[in-house]
Amino acid sequence: MKRFTIGGEKSLLWTFDKDYGEFEKLTSSIKKICAEDYYYYQVTPDKEIDHIALEDSISEVETIGNNIIDKVLASRFMPYVSISGIERGELAFYIALLLFRGPSFRDGVTETYGGIVKNILHQIWDKSNPPDALQKLVKKNGLSNVINVDINSTVSLDHMLNLANLSAQEFLKKEWVLVNAPDGVNFITGDVPVVFYPYQSGVGNIGPAHKSAEILYPISKSTALILSPSARPKEWIVIGQYSDSLLQEINKKVSKAALRYIYCSDRFEWLKGFNLNSGEGQRVVSSAGSKGINIVKNPWKRKSNKPIKQD
Repeated sequence: MKRFTIGGEKSLLWTFDKDYGEFEKLTSSIKKICAEDYYYYQVTPDKEIDHIALEDSISEVETIGNNIIDKVLASRFMPYVSISGIERGELAFYIALLLFRGPSFRDGVTETYGGIVKNILHQIWDKSNPPDALQKLVKKNGLSNVINVDINSTVSLDHMLNLANLSAQEFLKKEWVLVNAPDGVNFITGDVPVVFYPYQSGVGNIGPAHKSAEILYPISKSTALILSPSARPKEWIVIGQYSDSLLQEINKKVSKAALRYIYCSDRFEWLKGFNLNSGEGQRVVSSAGSKGINIVKNPWKRKSNKPIKQD
């Protein structure tokens, strides 16, 4: 995100809120946007909270990935960009991790687990003989609002890492293309920094690890990386042909994929012309939904304090 900051600033950028269709009045700091305590916490076999081990490992992946990106950007005006096979693999995993580590993926997985627990809870309730007072309370407010279902966000960690590894292997089979924007025009990023979509129309719904998926990753306000399906992909990173229509297409895809927030180096008013809708975005959607499920993202703050909803 540091590569999308306002000109002359090291950590400040503008935030567009899709829910309100407007830019926030004040600039945002990268630290405020990215820092979330205990995001990668785990529960050990001894029931202890470990919020350091995975965080440290992911920080190492981030460092390696960003160092490779710096190398790529340093060569972006060359006829092509050459990186080693090891670097390509490391960068592929970093890009895949960016795709799967955010709430757009992890929340949906956790809600799915919550749905399983809710179904079991209803089965137990149907076979039980609770006190009359409790039956009346459940009848009035709904079982999910009387008995809380707390699901630790840790249930999504294995899926996050496994799918990142699987997708990275597929990314290596694609043609890597770097697109450079001319001075005066910028790419943008969002709370979903990596976007996937069918390479050709008529493919239908596909996931990011599908062989027909194209992957879009704006790596700076001046450069975007596109991973395209190819029967014979080149071993180097190709320098693609820029066009105004391609710039608009890339920025529109990033804007549509964002769950809520879009980040950019200036208050680009053209964002309002994309007809962005609150609630749209690239995400895993659980059939269970979020109703009656409290995702525990911070193990020391387990209470959701949600208002009661009717079942």
